[in-house]
Amino acid sequence: MSEFIGNDCLVLKLEEYDIDTKELDTNIYILYDTKNNNYVIRGRRKWTPYQQSCTYSFVCECEIELTNFLRYIICKNSNVNEILYNYNNFPWDSNNITFEFLNNYEHSDYEISGYNNKKFKKSRIIKHLQMLKNIYNVY
Repeated sequence: MSEFIGNDCLVLKLEEYDIDTKELDTNIYILYDTKNNNYVIRGRRKWTPYQQSCTYSFVCECEIELTNFLRYIICKNSNVNEILYNYNNFPWDSNNITFEFLNNYEHSDYEISGYNNKKFKKSRIIKHLQMLKNIYNVY
């Protein structure tokens, strides 16, 4: 069983919408683990009773690797919603932070800001990642 602490951690959520149907296609949570000095992604494609996609994880140390991964999984023509959350209930070990955990505890009380329908641009994402890295996140 994971122990939880009360320290805050910023989490960036990206929501990609299908270009044709305008339906939510992908949810991605990004955080920076200062203990392990790496970025952590937890994501999932859309989930419906007819299409039950699996969650995925990605961990890396630098912004370039992360943006390359994001550019691969998000269509370059897509727009995304960007939501910044401040969670205060994380397990000590970031390996125990699952997509389900992030999704289940997501709440407007944790939301700091949100920008809808933004063009997915590498330069914008790198600025967000640098912000996550420079905020004091303790696990």
